[in-house]
Amino acid sequence: MFIEDSSSIVYYQLTTASGAVFSVPEFILRVDAADFCGWQLRYGEWTGFADRPGPDGAAQALQLAVEEMLERVEYRGK
Repeated sequence: MFIEDSSSIVYYQLTTASGAVFSVPEFILRVDAADFCGWQLRYGEWTGFADRPGPDGAAQALQLAVEEMLERVEYRGK
């Protein structure tokens, strides 16, 4: 399912392995591997945002990735 907001960035719904549901921008992917669990921003330079400790760790990491993505989109354009 894709959702488009007013800034023309497409969002999709993602359910993690733990069952958490997120609305994720098109430039961010979820990585659940043995050596890394978190989000990967793939806009310009690929950057990983590891889940933070605690129950909201994945949400906190996603928020950091989204903030960085928005800065890059503002700087480079979409």
